[in-house]
Amino acid sequence: MQKIFKSFLPVLLILVLALAGCGQQAQTPAPTGGSDAPTDATQAEQTVWEKIQEAGVITVGNSPDYEPFEYEDGAGNVIGFDIDLLGLICEELGIDYELVPITFENIETAVQTGQVNIGMSGFSITPERQQTFDFSTPYFSGGQAIAVNPDSGYKTVEDLIGKTITVGMGTSGMEAAEANIQDADIIGMDNYALAFMQLKNKGADAAVADLPVVQKYAAKDGFVVLEEILSYEDNAILVKKGNEDLLKVLNDTIQKLKDEGKIDELIEKWMTNE
Repeated sequence: MQKIFKSFLPVLLILVLALAGCGQQAQTPAPTGGSDAPTDATQAEQTVWEKIQEAGVITVGNSPDYEPFEYEDGAGNVIGFDIDLLGLICEELGIDYELVPITFENIETAVQTGQVNIGMSGFSITPERQQTFDFSTPYFSGGQAIAVNPDSGYKTVEDLIGKTITVGMGTSGMEAAEANIQDADIIGMDNYALAFMQLKNKGADAAVADLPVVQKYAAKDGFVVLEEILSYEDNAILVKKGNEDLLKVLNDTIQKLKDEGKIDELIEKWMTNE
């Protein structure tokens, strides 16, 4: 008996190992679904524009301190040229919009990181911004202008050499002031209400902003607008690079609104002596 057991032991070991191998194969899950089954990879390929369509809402980074482009009325509503244009664009596209209030200098970061879908807040197209972002078709053309107090005696850019200038932080107005006013002390403010308040209180010699903005503050606070324009610029919507389908629908819609004269109507409504 002992000899027989020993002789069959290798065979028994082989059978045990074979059965164990079969058990391991049976535990391996079989693939489910065909080649058309959705996967994480295919879901990740959904574009920003497709996600906007699915949600029915586009999120918009906006700094509501830039009358007449965007500002708060007495009831806390954000109104202005950009807001009316945004409403027309969304109406054409069959979607709603959600304004996300952000200080102007942080809107670019919000667009880049996907916190918002687009930036629309009186953005000027600049070579520096074009390195990182795409811009829609321009919807308004203007320039950077200078406001001074009526009793200042300043009449030209040369008069402001070495003076104190307030601007919005991170704006093209800051770039224009730095490039065109020699030896000036350029002070970037969190918003333009503060920039013009500083001028009104004579904590600054001048303020620089888009011409329609300067004209609005001049009309309210009695500032004088200098004749010289520091730079001529186009305003457009800021879009993260790589969102070609979103950029296309925005461009097509803006062009349609231009062709129909609706943007001209908004300019007539909001801009003073553009």
